[in-house]
Amino acid sequence: MEKNLFREVYKQVCGLALKDCPPSSLSGLLHGYLSVYSMVRVYPWLEDDYGSLWDIHDRIREIARVIQELLKDKDLPVDTRAGYVVDLMDAYLLYSDMKFLDVALDAAYEILIPKGSDKIVLPCRTPNICRLLCNYYYFTGEDECALLVKGLVVEAMGKSSSFTSEEIITWWKALFLCESMVMECEEGVYHERIRMEVKVVQWEDEKIEVFRCVAEDFYLIAEIFEILARREFLVYNENYK
Repeated sequence: MEKNLFREVYKQVCGLALKDCPPSSLSGLLHGYLSVYSMVRVYPWLEDDYGSLWDIHDRIREIARVIQELLKDKDLPVDTRAGYVVDLMDAYLLYSDMKFLDVALDAAYEILIPKGSDKIVLPCRTPNICRLLCNYYYFTGEDECALLVKGLVVEAMGKSSSFTSEEIITWWKALFLCESMVMECEEGVYHERIRMEVKVVQWEDEKIEVFRCVAEDFYLIAEIFEILARREFLVYNENYK
């Protein structure tokens, strides 16, 4: 049943004009398409269901260009800008357009290193900032970023029992990135992510049920698309490993 829902949602998002989508929906759309691209690249026969790699690739580029334009607004809340930077870096890892990376790195520098300073100063201690530090470390090798990530993660793990559902899912995503880029062998981080994942799955299932009743909200469509695309890719990986 979830597979059929995903195909319906995919048709919906493919028909969306980005100019009609609120900025808050773009990250979900981008990461949904990144999952679809990865899925079709690994299992090429899925082009019959989801279109050619080039078409998916082009859609990712289209979304990334919109995000790139949004980053020009330096009056945006710093956490929002940090999220856009991470999105652009994620798009670069697939699309390899140096313009995306250059814009993202310049914005990351502005966010992390205040004018007149040569040291990183955290503007806030959010999952987006944690993810930004992970990606900045990946692209620059700046050791201080790795140390700051570890500090943020330890701090978050100490507070996780009082997190809201939204905080759990955003930190869960951040921990996933931390594991892959900075803290590969940290058992404590792995166990905390798995603990959070139980709640994340429950929260996502509830969101999907809400979506079945209210399918006109752009942000909700993007959110459900990201969830279902990730789950669909995991199902194929389990079935064909």
